Amino acid sequence: MESPNRIIGFFLFLILIFFSQNVHSAEKEPSTCTELKDACGCHFLQGPPGTPGLHGVPGSHGLQGHKGDPGQPGLKGEKGEMGYPGKSGPLGQKGDNGEKGEAGSTSSTTDCSSGPKSCKDVMGMGHILTGWYTIYMENCKPLMVLCDLDTDGGGWLVFQKRIDGSVDFYRKWEAYKKGFGNRLSEFWLGNDNIHQLTKKGNFQLRVDLMDFEDNKGFAKYSSFQLFGEADNYKLILGSYLGGDIGDSLIGHNNVSFSTSDRDNDIYATNCAVEFHGAWWYTNCHSSNLNGKYLKGVHISYADGINWSSSKGYYYSYKQTEMKIRPVE
Repeated sequence: MESPNRIIGFFLFLILIFFSQNVHSAEKEPSTCTELKDACGCHFLQGPPGTPGLHGVPGSHGLQGHKGDPGQPGLKGEKGEMGYPGKSGPLGQKGDNGEKGEAGSTSSTTDCSSGPKSCKDVMGMGHILTGWYTIYMENCKPLMVLCDLDTDGGGWLVFQKRIDGSVDFYRKWEAYKKGFGNRLSEFWLGNDNIHQLTKKGNFQLRVDLMDFEDNKGFAKYSSFQLFGEADNYKLILGSYLGGDIGDSLIGHNNVSFSTSDRDNDIYATNCAVEFHGAWWYTNCHSSNLNGKYLKGVHISYADGINWSSSKGYYYSYKQTEMKIRPVE
């Protein structure tokens, strides 16, 4: 019979084997708890993660950081639509004169050689409507003129027109020299131009008047010429051919032109100032077609658009036209 000590030792051996197997099995099985050791060396188990909590309130913005370096330029975009024109900029300084160009050819002379020299030429080219046309004077200088293609066979060039009083005809020498007015209403073609047009050839003169009752009348002269500025635009007039308003211009033949600032008359004072016009005054006038626009009967003496042989010195006409036509 075995001794008690051997029996006790056998049982201790079995117990030791049992515990070693259980420890080994525990190491292999997964656990939902984690064994942790705190600062004091104590062991404790950690449970599984809990449900996430709600988001906290956003914190305040931090301070702005330093400006970064510029990035690389992007690709060039497509061209946009054209915008509205901007306002004109201030006028720049006058530039230097350019170099003198080369002499031109004579082609311009050739080009205008077949162009019209008068309103009669304009009519000969097939035009039939009264209106403004370009004719060519000496050295092919172009001039826009009013051509009357209806009256008395047509072909008349109008160099003076009054119609509504919209243009002031009480002007000085330089204005009458160059011409003034409005193509749509009243004008004076200019003494320089009238001289250039009449210095060669023979031209008839026709004066057309209309009163404020729309009664029309005319006077016609065999020739008309105007000398140049050196001769104070002296009027050279031919014989009176007839008409229904009588002659109020022959008395101004061979007389210089006068304005308020150029007194060429033979009167004691300046006729242009006294009778508010510009004309071939003597001492002073029998006609004053560049006088005041006074609209019919007036009480002032001889300072209106007067034609004395028809309505005397106290009636100012509504419409006037002075026109020339070349005579073959």
